[in-house]
Amino acid sequence: MVHDTLFNGELGEVENKHPHEPPLGMKLPTIGLAILCVVVGLFPAATFGPLVHVAATALAGQPLPDYYLSIWHGFNLPLLMSAIALVAGVWLYRTLAQGKRLHRISSEAWFGAGTGRQMFESLIDGLFALSGRLTVALENSSLQRYIALMLGAAVLLAASPLLGAGIGAGDRALLPANVLAVVVWALLLVTCAALVTGHYQRFRTVVLVGLVGLVVALTFVSLSAPDLALTQLSVEVVSTVLLLMGLALLPQTTPRESSVGRKTRDAALALLAGAGMAWLAWVFMTRNHDSISWYFLEQSLPKGGGSNVVNVILVDFRGYDTWGEITVLGIAALGVLALMDGFRLRRPGSDPSGLAWTFPQQPLLLRVAASVVLPLALVFSIYIFMRGHNLPGGGFIAGLITAVALVLQFMALGQSRAEMLMRAQGGERFVRAMGIGLGIAGLTGIGAFVWGRPFLTSAFGHPVVGVLGELPLATAALFDLGVYLTVVGATLLTLSVLGSVSREGASAPASAQGGAA
Repeated sequence: MVHDTLFNGELGEVENKHPHEPPLGMKLPTIGLAILCVVVGLFPAATFGPLVHVAATALAGQPLPDYYLSIWHGFNLPLLMSAIALVAGVWLYRTLAQGKRLHRISSEAWFGAGTGRQMFESLIDGLFALSGRLTVALENSSLQRYIALMLGAAVLLAASPLLGAGIGAGDRALLPANVLAVVVWALLLVTCAALVTGHYQRFRTVVLVGLVGLVVALTFVSLSAPDLALTQLSVEVVSTVLLLMGLALLPQTTPRESSVGRKTRDAALALLAGAGMAWLAWVFMTRNHDSISWYFLEQSLPKGGGSNVVNVILVDFRGYDTWGEITVLGIAALGVLALMDGFRLRRPGSDPSGLAWTFPQQPLLLRVAASVVLPLALVFSIYIFMRGHNLPGGGFIAGLITAVALVLQFMALGQSRAEMLMRAQGGERFVRAMGIGLGIAGLTGIGAFVWGRPFLTSAFGHPVVGVLGELPLATAALFDLGVYLTVVGATLLTLSVLGSVSREGASAPASAQGGAA
């Protein structure tokens, strides 16, 4: 590369025979790297010494022995090896450069197929050939087959170290199951069986999935986890509405394409995976273990400034997890917008039986109920938000409650009217709300750096404010505000995009439903 660039003396087949110096903006990156190399080379200990010390200490896990960084280490074996390499390289270059043989004589002519390049290319060609054969053998454009292979491999990999190990139930004392628990358990089993047998009916499937979610919420209540129960209930309402809006763009039923053999295979995989997870759960739950819950129960108030352990964990102890989760939520909503923005379907005016899909005007009862519920829900969401650090609640639950109230408003007024009242066109306001929420959450975490604390370390206090008296305040409330805005923005953006797909669709025959999908 150096020879062809600087010493070849020939421009070759290029259009511009008059090269010139690049502008300063193009040279600055190279100049900066060159200066950095010279400075580090002349003063290694002063430039990268502290960084190397921190990294090496962290890897070693113990104090490092005495060391030093310098340019000159005296005459030693590494210097001799460098000199030999330099002399041999100059000799090889001058030998091959004579008579312009630098490119005419290839390294393969000197060393045969034993060069590193030849071996590397042979290995890569072999890998491509092997992957091609595997692709032809496995890839048949069947998603069901891919999932079956992955699940089967996962079951085998998980079972191989456990089978034959003699792992069974432990000796922990079991709790008696009351009648209500048995009834809920039986309801869950029946619902799951109905899901398996009737999954072709998409509307019924969504409703049954929502029922499973409600059973899970009841389980949280029975285990004294009101925060999780509130979150589960809110998520079920919002997700059910969004799923129904998405299914409105598809046929009401799925095609029956599975053969008897495929159904048998899927049933066997489901039973093996489900039975394996049930067995592992039983093995763990019947054994005594040391829980770490005591740490959070003891440190929630003195270190997090709140008595609601769940919320303190979410916004303080594991705040980075929550920050990542709301970021993923925002990315998912933007993904929906990117995939479906500008997409339109001509929705049918009625179903196959002649029942109209839409009303000329939204039902009066729904509109009146929404006008009453919305302000009450917004006030309640503020209440849930403010109490979240010490009592069941928090930004995530408050955001879901607000989203549910606004979803009801969309249903009562229609999307165009609701968005006009909120002055949201094309989801821009919802995207802005997500951006502000993520920004507030991120800046709250970065603010801890000012006081030399780790990212998202919260501070709290109890200032006395006028007639309000002593107020328990924590910087985690700002992070919770970011969570609230991100949840509301992501939910309403998804709702707006899904509704816009068929908002302008004109009436069409009911038979066009499948074709439109």
